[in-house]
Amino acid sequence: MPIDPDTGVLAATVAQRFYIDGAPKTVIAEDLGLSRFKVARLLNLAVSEGIVRFTIKAPLAYDTGLARELQRKFDLKQVIVVRSSEHDREPAAIRQRVGAAAANLLGELVSPDDVLGIGWGRTTSAMALQIEQLARCTVVQMGGIVGSSSENSLDVVRRVSEIGGGEAYPIFVPLVVGDKATADGLRKEPSVEAAFRLFGSISVAAVAIGSWDPPASQMMQSLSAEDRRQLSAAGVKAEVLGTFMRADGSLVTTLDDRTLALGYPDLLRIPNLILAVGGAEKAEALLAVFRAGIGKTLVTDDTLARQLLASD
Repeated sequence: MPIDPDTGVLAATVAQRFYIDGAPKTVIAEDLGLSRFKVARLLNLAVSEGIVRFTIKAPLAYDTGLARELQRKFDLKQVIVVRSSEHDREPAAIRQRVGAAAANLLGELVSPDDVLGIGWGRTTSAMALQIEQLARCTVVQMGGIVGSSSENSLDVVRRVSEIGGGEAYPIFVPLVVGDKATADGLRKEPSVEAAFRLFGSISVAAVAIGSWDPPASQMMQSLSAEDRRQLSAAGVKAEVLGTFMRADGSLVTTLDDRTLALGYPDLLRIPNLILAVGGAEKAEALLAVFRAGIGKTLVTDDTLARQLLASD
């Protein structure tokens, strides 16, 4: 049952005095003419009704030794490795930590002159939610819509542009469409064309990596069963922004003419392309991406880092 507005305002007032001003309950009770028990009930109400929300932000722990080893082995420009918690190595927890580290890095790298490209994925979504500061820059979506409403690139671009306050260039069309003619027509739509024109100007970008085997790619839900079968038969191991790679880094171009996204040549031209990926199960996919020459900056976790270092 909803609380009445007057009670809600009073609960918010008591919560502000207690949680923000640090006033003791006895002082709040005296100032507002309430009993201490009433103050306690209002504080509980503020929490239960969502007037007060708590966020616990655990500090990130970094493994610089693993980062240096990865940098040397794969000839990378910059590597950040976050340590996994011994108590929580679930994929969602790893994505949160990798996303937080990528968010911090973006805050350091981006300047007002940059064009920032954003890809889709659960890790980039976690990153967007944790960006605390960002220079006022142009933000462009690097591919059509894929994934759930809370994790698709459209929503991520909106959140990132709101933080920096810069202009956003979303792409309001699906990532993959049914045929080449439809894709060609959609590329001529004014908003799509505006975003595509900026692809060659992207100076900083953040992307997640989809693993095809084992399956861990949001793009799968955007494809037909026949498309998935053909890609698997072609030996696809990884996907970045709709660009598919085999284990040796060679490209599978089956869907290229139906895909509305920044292409492989533009990916290679981005000066600061951040690969945000975690979890040991992504090792084969990330190795394929490295062999394709995509990305010189890596943000990852120690479980994936060790798996990469153990690879041939």
